[in-house]
Amino acid sequence: MYGRPIVSNPTGTDRTMSAKPAAARRAARPIALAALRGFESAARHLSFTLAAAELNLTQSSISRQIASLERQVGKPLFVRRTRALELTPAGERLYAAVRQSIGAIDRCVDEIRGVGGPPRVTVATYASFASLWLVPRLAAFQKAHPEIEIRIDAADRLVDLEAEEIDMAIRWLRPGSSVDPSALLLGEEEVAPALSPRLLESSGAVLNTPADLLSLPLLEMDDGLPSSPYSSWVRWFEFVKAGPVRPRAGRLYFTYLDQAVQAAVRGQGVAMVRTPFLDDLVASGDLAMPFPKLRMRSGYRYFLIVNPRRAHLPQVETFRAWVVEEFKRGPHRLT
Repeated sequence: MYGRPIVSNPTGTDRTMSAKPAAARRAARPIALAALRGFESAARHLSFTLAAAELNLTQSSISRQIASLERQVGKPLFVRRTRALELTPAGERLYAAVRQSIGAIDRCVDEIRGVGGPPRVTVATYASFASLWLVPRLAAFQKAHPEIEIRIDAADRLVDLEAEEIDMAIRWLRPGSSVDPSALLLGEEEVAPALSPRLLESSGAVLNTPADLLSLPLLEMDDGLPSSPYSSWVRWFEFVKAGPVRPRAGRLYFTYLDQAVQAAVRGQGVAMVRTPFLDDLVASGDLAMPFPKLRMRSGYRYFLIVNPRRAHLPQVETFRAWVVEEFKRGPHRLT
């Protein structure tokens, strides 16, 4: 047969193999997998910086991984904005596939490693809630239940508990959001101004009325965030009937709630702080509320949702009961 190469296989039997067009060969080339871990972390956090910290890499390494992956895919995966990242439609599709695949691999490895090991609970929640509320309380849980391991999946996205085999989620949902019928309401959010006692002392500010807060720097959440209209300074000033917001000492804007809270604790300004973090920070003395009776409901609520396929496990039942009790108990005081 002319024009077709003969290729011998290991058994000695000849077989024919037709040459494929170059474009087809390129399309069939498997994608390199090294960058997928970095992509999954960056997509989950919507931050190259947080992905780098999680994977113990530099931010430039994550950027190079994403750039390489975009070249291989042939389309941009992220929209790079000034203060945040957004996934493109192609990025959303790839992330949906990658997160389930990596999650399945990680769970399989955990099961292989943990045969006969301690029971584990995986809880999903958004990053600020994990750092400000959940993590500070876990030492007490571990002391009471040292036999149970806790894995926190902290990402600002709604996870599919059953598809990703996550035991439970603590969700913060805005007004009008659909709620799973099995979800347990943990609490309703309130917001109020709070500042560091050091800032109050060093500034010499006298806060007799809400309008007096305008003499201090105001710490605000980015206007583009979905939650901003519900807990903004403008809305709170309308709530207390204090007139327009015209700060005389400037403003600072933040994309993540825990950043705004930490800035307030450091004395960089007055923040509109949300419960339950507000109560914890006041109880610890890190922040003070100049107008404790002027709390405004934002409409947001906290829910606990348990994966129905995992709800029967003893460790899941134990952790669920603990979370409910911690919400009822109120402010966390370090001892």
